[in-house]
Amino acid sequence: MQFRRKLAALSIAGGTAALALAATPALASSHANTAPESASGVIYGKAATANNLVMPVTWRGQVYAHGVFSTGGAAPKKGQEHTFTTSAGNLTVVVTAAPTSNESFNSKVCRFAFWTDVVFKVVGSKSTGAFAGTSGPGAVEVYGAGYVPRYTSGSHKGQCNTSNNAPELAKGAIATFLFSAVLTTP
Repeated sequence: MQFRRKLAALSIAGGTAALALAATPALASSHANTAPESASGVIYGKAATANNLVMPVTWRGQVYAHGVFSTGGAAPKKGQEHTFTTSAGNLTVVVTAAPTSNESFNSKVCRFAFWTDVVFKVVGSKSTGAFAGTSGPGAVEVYGAGYVPRYTSGSHKGQCNTSNNAPELAKGAIATFLFSAVLTTP
């Protein structure tokens, strides 16, 4: 079904990011600046039902920027690098733990939800612009939720249609991206 394909795509995408901070780094020197960095994005409706999502993202903290987060690609793995492209430069991270994914389905209202969390550390030597030379831990969560239709006839009339060809409903669909890190700049 379409929402299962979307679950797989978002699980893959979520592997490039994570939910909560792994740890807080100590200051590297008296000249270093350590502060939180966050980024978030959300899309609704038809845009949130696409198999490969494209979501505008706003960055805030030490660096104020904008960018885009897209799903797709290979499933994330521990040790894999990912680069976030922003208007202030590229931030490269490496996944430090196996990504975790979860999903739920409420058959009373035909609503599904899924999320993927990935913990990472910043690779400052491969980052550019305002992110060049930065370091620190972080995490990203990619979340999505929506509804599938009910059968309108036949022996399954009134039940949730979770077949592979069941279209996800645009009404009530949502996808979010949440990035959180503690960045130390040189």
